[in-house]
Formats: sequence, structure tokens, C-alpha cells
Amino acid sequence: MPFPAESIPDGALFAPHHFLYGLYLVLFRCARKWDNYPRTEPLVVAGSALFALFGWAHLWRYYPVAGATVCVVGTLGTVVGGLVTTKYGRRWQLFVVWSALVALDDAISHAFGVWTPLDWLWNFAWRLGDSAALLA
Repeated sequence: MPFPAESIPDGALFAPHHFLYGLYLVLFRCARKWDNYPRTEPLVVAGSALFALFGWAHLWRYYPVAGATVCVVGTLGTVVGGLVTTKYGRRWQLFVVWSALVALDDAISHAFGVWTPLDWLWNFAWRLGDSAALLA
């Protein structure tokens, strides 16, 4: 199986992807905490999220292996950073880790071509909608 499984995720990098939305939510939460504690900003989390987004937006199309690798590594860094950053409270930590795991789900799906939990949920909901439309 080639790596990455898709040369361009779903053929459109900026189509709706939960990779993008998950990391945008992480960056939003980081921005909300940025000035709460002087000189102790969530740099690992924000930096890892930006690194992953850079891989998605600027590398994947032109250098698929490097782009996919940067996406997966950056998103894993965001998850780990969220787990070890405890100074902002448990709610912030859980939200950041959850959002990063949502993004990681999509990155793994596109990079490795494997079926992930959110893909399953999305397709299940899509089939339910199609079934409801047929019954109407």
C-alpha cells in the first residue's frame, strides 16, 4: 500500500475535512488562553497544530509523502502537547485533545487509507439519510 494513500485528500485540500476543523478548534482554544498566563503560552500545542496545518495546506499537494508525514506528526504533537499541558485546566486539556484526535482521525484516513471511526460514523449517518429520503 503506497504512502500516502491519497496524493490529495479527497481531491480537494480545502474541502470540508474534519482535519481542518479539529485543528482550527485547537488554535481557537489556544488563542483564548494565550494571555491568561504571561510567558507560559500553549506554544507546543499551537506550534504543533500550525505545523500540521502547514503540511496539509502547503506540502501535501506538491510533496505528498512529506505533507502526510508532517500532518500526522504535527497532529500527534498536538495530542501529546494537550495531554502534558495541565496549567489551563482539565476542560481546556480535554477539548484540545478531543479536537486533535478528530483531526488525527482524518489525517490517518487520508495518509494510510484505513477505515477510521469517524469515517464509519459519517458513512453510517449518510446511509441513514439516504434511507430516510427513499422512505419519504
